[in-house]
Amino acid sequence: MSVSLTELREIPTMALPQLIEKPQRDWLFKVTKLNSKQPERDQCLLAFFFGSACSTLEINRIQLKDVLTKSGKLTKSYTVRGAEREFYLSSERLREYLNQYLSYRVKNHIGLGDNPDQYRSLDPDSALFYSYQNKPYSIVRKLTPAGTDSYSCDALNRHIKTLLTNAGIESPSTLSGRRTFAVELHRQGYDVAHIHYMLGNKTLETTQKLITTDPINMGAIVANAF
Repeated sequence: MSVSLTELREIPTMALPQLIEKPQRDWLFKVTKLNSKQPERDQCLLAFFFGSACSTLEINRIQLKDVLTKSGKLTKSYTVRGAEREFYLSSERLREYLNQYLSYRVKNHIGLGDNPDQYRSLDPDSALFYSYQNKPYSIVRKLTPAGTDSYSCDALNRHIKTLLTNAGIESPSTLSGRRTFAVELHRQGYDVAHIHYMLGNKTLETTQKLITTDPINMGAIVANAF
C-alpha cells in the first residue's frame, strides 16, 4: 500500500519516495513502449504520473470529458476531482501521449459512447484510464480508525509500481511522480507557493519536505562553477 500524504509528514527524510531523474524517466518510457501490452495507455499514464502533479487517486478519477471537448479537441485545463485546483494540459509531450492513447481507445472500441460525432465517439462520462480488462481501475472506500472515509486505488497503484519495477527503478513508490515533479520545478527556479498549489498538499510543510531534500549532484555543482 502506498504512503498517504499525511503519513509522509511523519516519516524521516530517508524514507521519502525515490526521486526519478530524467535519464531514468527516459529509460522508463522506452522500456514501457517496447514491453507493455498497451504501450499507448501506459505511456500516457506515466505522462500524467510525472507531468500532472496529481496523486494516483486523482489520476484514477479523471474522466474523458475532463480532457476532451465535445468537438474532439483536448481541453486546455480541468478541475482536479476531489481537489480545488486546476491542472493545465499545456505540456506538448503530455498532449501527444494523450492523443495517442485516445486514438488507441477509439481503434479498440474501449469505452465508446452513444454519439459517434462527439468526444471522438467515446463516452464522456467514462474514466480516462482502463485496465487490461477494458474496465476502469477500481476505487476502494475504507473506514479509518478515526471513523472517517478513506479512498484508495490499489489496482492502479500496483500497475504503476510494476511499470517502474520493469524499468529497474528501485523501491518504486506511487509518490515518486509527485516528488519528481516538485523537485524538477524547484530546480528550474519556480517558487514554493506555486509548486505547493499544483501539488495540492494540505500543508506547506509537506511540499517543503519534498523539495528541500533534493539530492545534490556534487559533480554537477563543481562543473558549473567555472
